Amino acid sequence: MKKLAWIASALLSGCGDNLEMPDAGIPIDVPPPIDAPSFTPPTPFSFGLSAAGPDQMQAAWPGPNGTFYTAGFVATTLAGAKLLTVTRRTATGPDPTFGTGGVVTTTVVAGGGAGEIDVVTQSDGRIVVSTTTPAAVTNATDAADTDIALLRLLATGAVDTTFGVNGVRVVSLNESFLEPTTPNPTVRGRDGIRGLAIGPSDQIFVHAYQRGEGLISGGATLRIDTEFVVARFTADGALDLGYGGGDGKFVYDIFVSSTHTNATPHVLQAQADGSVVAGGYANTPATGNTTQPVLYKVNPAGTALDATFATSGLFHDIVLATQTEIYSFARHGDHLVTAGYGRVTGTINDWVSMRFDVNTGARDTTWGGTANGAVVFDPSGTMLGSNCRNALALPDGKTLLVGSTGPSAMPTQDAVFAILGATGQLDTTFGTGIVTYPLGANGNDQFWGAARSGDKVLVVGYQGGLATPTATMNDDAYGVILTLP
Repeated sequence: MKKLAWIASALLSGCGDNLEMPDAGIPIDVPPPIDAPSFTPPTPFSFGLSAAGPDQMQAAWPGPNGTFYTAGFVATTLAGAKLLTVTRRTATGPDPTFGTGGVVTTTVVAGGGAGEIDVVTQSDGRIVVSTTTPAAVTNATDAADTDIALLRLLATGAVDTTFGVNGVRVVSLNESFLEPTTPNPTVRGRDGIRGLAIGPSDQIFVHAYQRGEGLISGGATLRIDTEFVVARFTADGALDLGYGGGDGKFVYDIFVSSTHTNATPHVLQAQADGSVVAGGYANTPATGNTTQPVLYKVNPAGTALDATFATSGLFHDIVLATQTEIYSFARHGDHLVTAGYGRVTGTINDWVSMRFDVNTGARDTTWGGTANGAVVFDPSGTMLGSNCRNALALPDGKTLLVGSTGPSAMPTQDAVFAILGATGQLDTTFGTGIVTYPLGANGNDQFWGAARSGDKVLVVGYQGGLATPTATMNDDAYGVILTLP
C-alpha cells in the first residue's frame, strides 16, 4: 500500500534551527473504498524521435482542436547537439499537419539541465518556446557560458521570422565567473531559464537565474551566487525596456549578505493586472540555512515586490525541517496548489504539496487535512526517495502531480503521476491515486510536463538511459494519455 505522511505542526517550532528532527510521518495504509471504480492505467508510448541519440520531452501545452504541443530536445547521435524540438499530437498520435510528421526540430541548441525547456501559446495561436542555450557572445573566462533564449513558431510549425531575430531572441542576463578555487577553478553563475508565461496583452514573462550583480557585501570579490530574475518581453520578442529598472527585468536578491546565497527559480504566472507570482526555492540564513520554498509577487511595473502578498511580498519559511521545494503550481480560482519535494530529516525525499491564496500569499495550514498544511507522500511506498516536478489543474479542484520515484543513483528511477482531490488527499478514482511507470528496465525515467485538452491529459517525460548511455540505450521521449472520468 502507499504511504501518506502527515507532517505535524510541531515541526515549525524549530524555525531558524537546522536541527535533525525525528521522523514525524506516521505510515498509514489507505485502501481504496470498497465501491471505488476500477481504473486501468494508460499505456505509455514512445515519441520515436531519435534512433541513435538522446531525446527528451520536458513540457506540454494544450493546442487547437484537442491537440497538444510538447517541447524538448533531439540529438541525432549520442554526442550530437541537443536541438530544441516541438511536436503537436492528437490523442492518438502525431499531428501530420504540423511541421514534418508532427515534429519541428530547430537549429536552437538546448543547453542547461532537465526542466529548462517550456512551451506556451499566445492568444493568436503562435507557439513560444523557452530554453537555456550556449552564450551568443563568447565569455573570455568561461567558453561554456549560457544565455536564455525564446523561439516562436507559427501554428503550421514554421519559424516565425517576425519574432526576435529570425524567430529567436537570445539574451545574456549576466556573465558567469571563474572562481579561483583549488585544485581547479570553478565556474559560477551561468544564466538559466526555468519558467515561461504569457501576460494579459501577450507579453512574454520568464523566470530565470543569473549570477549576482555587483560585489559581495563589504568586500571586493565578485558575486558567484545566483539571483531570481523575472524578465518581460513584448509580444514579438523584444526585451521590454519599460519593465523593471529600465532593462526589462526585475532582479530579486533574496538575501543580501557577506555570504553566497543561491536562488533556484521555477514556475511563474502572470496575473490579469500584469503582476507576476513566481515560485522556487533557496537556502538562506533566514531559514536556518535549510532549503525552503520561495513564493513571491512582483508588481505590474516590475519595480518592486507587492507588499500586500505574504510577508512584504515574499513567502520563505521553514515548512519541512530539512528541505522543502516548489517546482510548479496549479491555479484553482484564488488558490495555488504547489508541486515539489522535501523531507523532515535524513536524505530521502518525498513529494510535497502546499496550497496558497494567490491574492494574499497566505499558506493554507489545513490543506490535505494535515497538521501544518504540507501534504507529504512517498510514491514508492518503500522510502526509496522521490521528486515531484510539475502540477496541472484538473476539473473539480483536482490537481495532477508528475515526477519520479526511486533512489537518485541510476538506473532505478521510475516515472510517476499522482492526482490529489480538491481537499488535497489522494484521489482513489485513479486506483490508489498514484500511478508508476518503469518506462525502461535500466533507466532514470522521469515525467516533467503535463497539459489538459478537453477530457484528455498528456503527461510527458523520458525513458532514461544507462548511467553510461550508448547509441542503443539513451534517453527517449515518452508520454501517456489519460482520459478523465
